Amino acid sequence: MFVIQLLRSLIPKNKRGGPILEEILLIGIAVIIFIIIMGVVLGLIDWTQVKINDFFS
Repeated sequence: MFVIQLLRSLIPKNKRGGPILEEILLIGIAVIIFIIIMGVVLGLIDWTQVKINDFFS
């Protein structure tokens, strides 16, 4: 219950965000999602190469 009240207090009452701020936030979220997806893909590729090398050696 305390956590919910804390989160509600962080949300401002008067929401004065311009379209530029909104675009910056959307771009930031897209970049973070892209980095997470690329990290997972590159991790799977690296894991696959290790397993293939172990299999053929």
